[in-house]
Amino acid sequence: MSVSPRLDSLASLTAASTSAIACKLLFDRDLYTPCHIRVPDTDHRLSAIYVDNQFYSFLKVVPEARKAIDVVMRLGKRDSIAAITQTRRGYAVWAHEVGARYAPPARQQGYGIRPMLGPQPCLMVADENAYQTCRLQVPDVTKPLMALTYNNRYYSFFKQDTDAVKVLDIAAKLARRGDETLLVIEPPTFTLALLEPNGRMV
Repeated sequence: MSVSPRLDSLASLTAASTSAIACKLLFDRDLYTPCHIRVPDTDHRLSAIYVDNQFYSFLKVVPEARKAIDVVMRLGKRDSIAAITQTRRGYAVWAHEVGARYAPPARQQGYGIRPMLGPQPCLMVADENAYQTCRLQVPDVTKPLMALTYNNRYYSFFKQDTDAVKVLDIAAKLARRGDETLLVIEPPTFTLALLEPNGRMV
């Protein structure tokens, strides 16, 4: 797979999204099921993945983590959910398909699809007006923490780095263990923050 025919619809989108997009970081093969789907606006079957009772169609493969994030943020102009998987050639980006239906193999029409429970999504945001920095008090820490507030929720700083590979890997591990994360993109820096449901601003 190289590029999806549906990628043409992204050509006119700008690089930054004005709000966060929820991205499933599916870096372990056991987190999703590969399959094919049919969607209302396309006649042929599309390569897809299935996770959390949702379908994601293949968009494109890019060699670098930073480029994968860029593609997801462009996708965020029209969608609110996306997914990234790892391949031998880099990172595959997948677009959420609301109206999709499962398309079984032609010779196995009764072939079913196995339900998959995926990790928490990572919220990605590039619009500096969408979030604010603050200081946060959490129950198990004495001193206030540096944090971000987004959509009336608080996220403590967890990792700040210019290495997109490292930040995405950490975010994927946190998501798999059930943590909700926010990734702020301020080129060349990526700030990964962790949801603090019991935090209060000070």
